[in-house]
Parts: sequence; structure tokens; C-alpha cells
Amino acid sequence: MTSAFSSSDTAVLERQADLIDVEQDISLEQIWGDAQRENCIEWIKKNNYKRVCLQFPDNYLKCSETIAASIRQAFSLADEVKTFILADTSYGSCCVDEIAAAHVDADSLVHFGNACRSKVSRLPVLYLYPQFDIDMQKFYEYLKSFIEHSTSHVVTVYLDIGYHQLLNEPINDDLKEKLINLKTKRLDLVTYCGDKFATITEDGQFAITSQGDYTKEVDEMNAERICLFIGSDNQRFFNLSLTTKAGKWFIYDVASGTGREKNPLTANYIRRRYFYIEKCKDAQTLGLIVATLTSNGYLDVVKHLQTMAKARGIKTQIISVGRINPAKLANFLEIDCFVLIGCPFNNMFESKEFYKPIVSVFEAEMALNPAWHMRYPESYVTDFKDLLPEGRSFLEFNANDINPEDVSLLTGRMRFNGTSNGNDVEAANLSALSEQQQAIATQARMEVMTTNTGLTFEDRTWRGLDPALGQTEPAKIEKGLSGISIRYTHD
Repeated sequence: MTSAFSSSDTAVLERQADLIDVEQDISLEQIWGDAQRENCIEWIKKNNYKRVCLQFPDNYLKCSETIAASIRQAFSLADEVKTFILADTSYGSCCVDEIAAAHVDADSLVHFGNACRSKVSRLPVLYLYPQFDIDMQKFYEYLKSFIEHSTSHVVTVYLDIGYHQLLNEPINDDLKEKLINLKTKRLDLVTYCGDKFATITEDGQFAITSQGDYTKEVDEMNAERICLFIGSDNQRFFNLSLTTKAGKWFIYDVASGTGREKNPLTANYIRRRYFYIEKCKDAQTLGLIVATLTSNGYLDVVKHLQTMAKARGIKTQIISVGRINPAKLANFLEIDCFVLIGCPFNNMFESKEFYKPIVSVFEAEMALNPAWHMRYPESYVTDFKDLLPEGRSFLEFNANDINPEDVSLLTGRMRFNGTSNGNDVEAANLSALSEQQQAIATQARMEVMTTNTGLTFEDRTWRGLDPALGQTEPAKIEKGLSGISIRYTHD
């Protein structure tokens, strides 16, 4: 009978950790090859940096000390170059942790692995990406077959981090001829999460361009194009496929040398996100989780969300707890829904393990801004800067357009939007009921945990330790025990 409510004694010892978005196993040669090492040391020498922070994701930590020692060996004692390893980032490993670097008074930072490349204002940063091996022959064979079935469409090939070295690879002559003969379409080769981009020219060569030129060459809102992602089905592909439009998406698995079609917008996912949007509309208290201190515009987003929530009579609380987990957010019982304000790679799209729903800034915008009502977005927005003025998905908020009364799609009850109208109408409706009907209407539901918006610190059963200052006599100073416990002469 007990086993139905608890696990066995050995389950804790045998359980394995579940990691979100697990990356492939990393070797030292992939993240600290000759090219990365020379680039890093030259960057430090050129700028005369003395206190260098090295930021690693969790799966890179096994190589961190070797890399730090390699950098120190490249400088003499007279150079006075010191390295510091950042092993526990404040928010996400993709974000540059300027806060932790400031604790050691660092003058520069080297960021390894996946990077969201959010704007950094306090420190100069060098991004070093891994370099994974790829069988070029298999890749060319698949690419030729892929192009033959897509001759009537624009094809965009995105390279995940670790494969950007393909831009420097010479093109196979057979493939070059195939590319030149394709007159009805264009093939774009783009690096994702990098600062270099490339397109295929008329003579079949890769032309390296800057990011500004890239935005002109590749139309990410072209719904007729076909996209191919070189990498794995990870968080980066998920974000990319949601934020850009395409007729079809394909993933080329480098390990197996095969590709498959992938639809990022499944019916179950869409229904779940719209369910969370409705939960955000029904919320009486919103928790604004600030999960970044480096992304440009996060304070403007906080102010914008507070303005929209106040116009609907919804309370807001600003929360900053570092890297979030269910245990941390479970302390805020009075909050009905959380809004995560972070970098594009820090969105919690799957938040089933949390007690309350977590929505992105875009989903909160769709719930609180009436300009988004009855409007289907062209693409999902993961970067909240696109929702600010001059952003590509900005829609102006007008409090006068808010419907004072509407129906919740979750509870089927009337939802009153406003600071005072809802309370007045609800009081008038209750006054028209009989005493017996009022008792039934106001009877509390049998729930495990209620969400009373008036819940304060004083209402909670646990208030912490009571110091009882001035109410107890001072204790006498006595000599304590020393040594180890088995040699104590008394209990």
C-alpha cells in the first residue's frame, strides 16, 4: 500500500539526472583546438587584458582547468595575467554573466559554447564556438538530393554552432556545377548564433558577408521557402523554427548523415500555449521574473508589462531569483502566472513541472494587449526587443480598447477587466442574490492549494524563527565540547 504513494528506498540512489537540452559530448580538441587557442591568446595580448574570466556551460567544465592552464602558460609571470573560471552562471549559460565577472573585478571575458549574443555593456567579450567533425562527402550527397527535390523553392541552409567552419571549406566541383545550373532558385548558407553569414554566388562560391548584408539577402518571412538545419533537434532549432517562416523544415543529423522533416508547430504545442495565454488573462497577480541583466531593453519590457497589467486591474510583482526552478517559484503562492523576461534562448516553453504556468513576454503581450486579440501572429517572437517600439512585431497598447467584461474560456465565468468596475459589478450581482444563494456562491472550493491574492506574509502559517528580542534572559557562557563525539565523557 505504501508503494502507491512513495518510491522504493533504492530509487534515489539509482535515479539518473534529467538534463534539459542535453548537448553532445564535448572533447577538449573540439572546444580548444589550435584555431581557438591562437585566437584567444592573440585577443588577450592585443588588448593587454590582465584579469580574464572564462565562462563555460556545464558540459564544458571538465575541460575548464586545462584551458585555463593553457592560457596561463602562454604568458610569463611578468605579464600578470590571471584567469577565473565561471562555473555557475546566474541565469543561463548562453548569456554572458557580467555580474559574476564583476565579483573578481575582471576586465574581459571569454565565452565558450552556445551564445545568445545579447548586448553586453560592461565587459569586452570573445565568443569561442566548438568545431565538430562532419563527413563532407555525405553532406554533399544529401545536399544534392535535397536540392533536386526543391528546385522550385528558395532553400535556406542554417548551420548550428560547431559547423560554421563549413563556410571555409572548398565546394565540391560536382556540387558547384549543380548550384550554378539552378537558375530558378537561390540557395543561402547561413550560420545561426554566429557573426558571419554566407550566400552562394553565381559562380558557386561562398561569399562571406556581414550581418547587415545577410538580412537583405535572406528573407526570413518568406513562407514559400524550404529550410534545412545542420545540427540536432535542440533548443536553437526550436527557437529558429518558431521565429522564422518557412514552408517546410528539415534537420540534417551529422552523426547518421541522414535528414528528416520536422514540424515545430504541432497541434498539441499550440493548444498548450494558448491555454497558458488564457491562464495569464485569468490571473489576478502576475510575477515578472527578471532572468537577464544584460539584454538591452529588459527594463522597458518590465515597465510595459506593468502598464498593461495595471490597466486590467492585475497586480504585478518583480522577481529576481537567478536560474529558476520549481522549488524557487513554489515560494510565491499568491502569484497565479509567471512571465519570464530573458534572452531568446532562456524561454521556458515546457513548464509542466512548475506549479504555476510560465509564459514568455510574447504570450503575455497576446494576453494583455487588446491589439493582439483576434489576430494570428505571422511568427512566434522569442526576442522581447521585437515587441518594443521600432520592433518588427510591435503593436501599440491602448487601454481604452480593453473590453471591461468578457468570458473566460477556461472557467466559463465573467472576467472583469479594470481596477474597480469588476468589484462593483460583482458586488451588485451578489446583493441581488438570496442569502442561501450567496452562501453557495461564496463557498470555497475543495482545492489542495488556494490562490488568495490578499495572501501576505502575516497570513502564512510559517513566519520564520521568532527572535523574541528583549523577552528572554541572556544565557550563561559555558565551556563547550571539543574533540570527536566518541570520546565525549558525557552526553
